[in-house]
Amino acid sequence: MKNLRCYHSLVWGLFIASTMFFVVMLGMSALAQGDRPVDAPMNAHESDPNRLGWMRGFPPPEDEVVRFTDPDYFAFPKLRWTVCRFRELMPIVGVPRGPGAARPLERAIDDDGIDAVAFTPLGGGGTMTWAEAFDANYTDGVIVMHGGRVVYERYAGCLDEAGQHRVMSVTKSLTGFLGETLVAEGGLDENAPVRAVVPELVESAFGDATVRQVLEMTIGLRYSEDYADPDADVWRYAAAASPLPKPEGYDGPRGYFAFLKTVRPEGEHGRAFGYKMVNADALGWIIARATGRSVARLLSERIWSRIGAEREAYFTVDSVGTPFAGGGFSATLRDMARLGQMILDGKWVDGRQIVPAAAIARIRRGGDRAAFAKAGYDLLKGWSYRGMWWVSHDDHGAFAARGVHGQTVYIDPAADMVIVRFASHPVAGNAANDPTSLPAYCAVADYLMGGTRGGAADGPEPPLTGGEWTIKDIAGRGVIDGARASLTFGGDGRLSGGATCNRLIGRYRLDGRMLAVGPAGVTMMACPEALMDQERRLLDLLPRVRSFAIGAEGTLALTAAGGGTIMARRR
Repeated sequence: MKNLRCYHSLVWGLFIASTMFFVVMLGMSALAQGDRPVDAPMNAHESDPNRLGWMRGFPPPEDEVVRFTDPDYFAFPKLRWTVCRFRELMPIVGVPRGPGAARPLERAIDDDGIDAVAFTPLGGGGTMTWAEAFDANYTDGVIVMHGGRVVYERYAGCLDEAGQHRVMSVTKSLTGFLGETLVAEGGLDENAPVRAVVPELVESAFGDATVRQVLEMTIGLRYSEDYADPDADVWRYAAAASPLPKPEGYDGPRGYFAFLKTVRPEGEHGRAFGYKMVNADALGWIIARATGRSVARLLSERIWSRIGAEREAYFTVDSVGTPFAGGGFSATLRDMARLGQMILDGKWVDGRQIVPAAAIARIRRGGDRAAFAKAGYDLLKGWSYRGMWWVSHDDHGAFAARGVHGQTVYIDPAADMVIVRFASHPVAGNAANDPTSLPAYCAVADYLMGGTRGGAADGPEPPLTGGEWTIKDIAGRGVIDGARASLTFGGDGRLSGGATCNRLIGRYRLDGRMLAVGPAGVTMMACPEALMDQERRLLDLLPRVRSFAIGAEGTLALTAAGGGTIMARRR
């Protein structure tokens, strides 16, 4: 009997330890964009896991062991090792890359130039360089894509080219991307109540909310993430999510889906943005029920196996194998860059359509800014949230997937740039690294475009004239293969080109980098509806163009008032 009591005590101890870990992981939702900075006990060099020696040796020394059941398993500085090692310590489900060869990434490395890019952190102070920001943000790896080519790549800490890193709440954006894809294809009705897709949620906070409200996290729900309160909902969620066996006497929900049924409504749906982990896992259930596939399998079939990934990715899972749709994804840095490039290109990889262009366009347009403002993110004023992506609404149309401790996929359409960063910052909330991250991304974008954001660059006028530009993207929706979409800016102010189906003729006016395009006339040939729809979008956008920029790789970006960008390259 004594041994049995000891066993029960041990199980409860392990269960509590793992629950504490899951509170850290699940609770990152509340901290993901919060502002609770603390002083880091060690800098990036001092906390490097290779220097500290975690888990080296066979077996490693006891004081260097990291166990899943340790209460500080994911606390700084151990987290700097753990972020790259989840598959070694927890149950997972793979996201297969498919049988084909990896798609090579073209390279045009400019490490020295980008390392020297300087910016002023948010809040003022002295300038900082991109190279200095690498360590200031406890970066484990960062890659910069420009014009579809790798121009910068650097690793540190636990990560190398083949290593996989937890992306934290960037996972939500992958889940949201799948949801937006299903909506665009008609496989999921965004206006349907959640109970119509998942009847088990009928009595929960999600039951009478719409799928769209889940995608935009505007659900009125009662769900506390107050870690000082031992009765807070986050503790029950963590206990349900733990993959360890439940101890004797545990009578709570088992698994993500079981917990979601217990979340109760509070407040009005659609009124305010509320960043809660449970929304992403609810969307994961909606997707699974709508398609008959888990988010892991659907992500593999629809995206991961089609972008030319180098490695199989993976999700951590609960005790019944449900993927953690809100924060459990791990992948290589280069493969996340491939994903970001596919989204930037507007659906295409090597001429193949991967996802509907409409899904990407909806994300880029952003969500309800007024609802977002009610959440009080001081460093993200003017932003919005749509499809579980963060949309800046800046003059470049930048948008991002964001995760705690510094995970980012940052896409700048005007600069034709993708930045993916993995990090292990000691402070979970991105408010701790945003001041030295967001302006750094903007500075690199301006550097790659060869000018200064919002004004004319020094030196001669960029060569807008003198040749034909082939249009590659219209407002984030790509272009139809073989469509005759092009623009030629004559030296006399004349504009000509192909509108898609018909020829266009018009005029334009330059003032530095400011560009005004007059109404264009077109021929009147009838074409298939898809071509005519693309032509109408181009002709609607052209008169609203207000500025242009030409990147170092020769990509032309025409930016329109009110949002929308036309991307083109020399023929």
